[in-house]
Amino acid sequence: MRLSTLQTYNNGLNSILSAQEAVNKTQQQVSSGRRVLTPADDPIASTKILQLQQDLAQREQYETNMVAAENRLNLEEVTLSSITESLTRVQELTVNAGSGSLTKEDRQAISAEIRELEDGLASLFNTRDPNGEFIFAGFKGSTQPLQKGENGRYNYHGDEGQRYLAIGDTTRVPTGDNGKRLFMDVNSAKNTFTTSVNPNNTGNTKVNAGFVVDEDAYAEFYPDDLVVTFNNENAITPPGPNFTIRRVSDNRVVEGMSNRAYEDGKEVVVAGISLRMNGEPKAGDEVLAHSSSKQSITDTLFRLRQGLDTLEDNPDDSATLDILIEDSLTNLASAQTSVSEVRSQIGARLNIIDNTRSMSEDVKLVSQEVLSELSDVDFAEAVSRLSLQTFLLEAAQQSYTTISRLSLFNQL
Repeated sequence: MRLSTLQTYNNGLNSILSAQEAVNKTQQQVSSGRRVLTPADDPIASTKILQLQQDLAQREQYETNMVAAENRLNLEEVTLSSITESLTRVQELTVNAGSGSLTKEDRQAISAEIRELEDGLASLFNTRDPNGEFIFAGFKGSTQPLQKGENGRYNYHGDEGQRYLAIGDTTRVPTGDNGKRLFMDVNSAKNTFTTSVNPNNTGNTKVNAGFVVDEDAYAEFYPDDLVVTFNNENAITPPGPNFTIRRVSDNRVVEGMSNRAYEDGKEVVVAGISLRMNGEPKAGDEVLAHSSSKQSITDTLFRLRQGLDTLEDNPDDSATLDILIEDSLTNLASAQTSVSEVRSQIGARLNIIDNTRSMSEDVKLVSQEVLSELSDVDFAEAVSRLSLQTFLLEAAQQSYTTISRLSLFNQL
């Protein structure tokens, strides 16, 4: 077998390079603390490492979601606690307003404080989170949920959505509640109604919240709705503003309510309810009275205030006031119940987050241990191996130096 000088040089150089590569790899393992530097080092371990890293990254996102959900729920709970305190104060004032010894002026003073509480509640209903989103607006976080209309009543402009955040592979937790469910759809003490004006009206007609003055008559009419339509002034003699009231279900005119002369602010009693309209209506304008088994918190306060402000000290109005006070107290109790139920749900959600976090931390700890076993280097073994590889590299270099000096010319 013949060995050329070039082949001898190449063999020696390859040995040095191989030894150098082994030293470099071990040095990288020691400096990085990682055993598997490339998938080629351990294909099976590399696959498991990638899966574990993805799982840990997902758990970090879940932990971020838990913090966000916890912060939002804590904010909602604090807000609902303040709402509960305000409702309790309104209940106290309502009880005081029912005293038969109070005059209209006394009741108006109570109404003034209730107005302040109503505005304060509306502000709480419009609470924002640190990101500037309204927490009770459903999915419409950028829209102020409670807005006061021209008639002084608050209307809901959010939606009925409920946001969720994923805090685990199979666990999602609600991070809020919409104001419609909480503050608007509150069970009413009795069958009631809400008043509104048609947004397409051309005049400036306004309507008060109205009262039930004859429960039996309204019970017979319920659940139908009423629509007050203003007619052409020539429909009556002498000509002037006038209106007709119809049932919405069949468009029939309510008995005695055809072409009635309109007087600004005068009480109109129909189907057991009392309405007062004011302003300058135009022909075709409409006022609506919608029957409902629910009444918003703000409408309860608005209707209570109007009763305290306008009802006189006479037997008829006193009877209406008694009904109003009784219904208001029942409605406020329903509102308290609605808020308390949601506060209980918030507590349950926070417990779910705590339990999920505890479980996630345990799983994360196990995953980190397995990942460490698969990817972390054994420093004692690696340093020992590095010493051996360094020795082999030096030996290869010295051997190469010695062999490279050998030549047949040295024997001549």
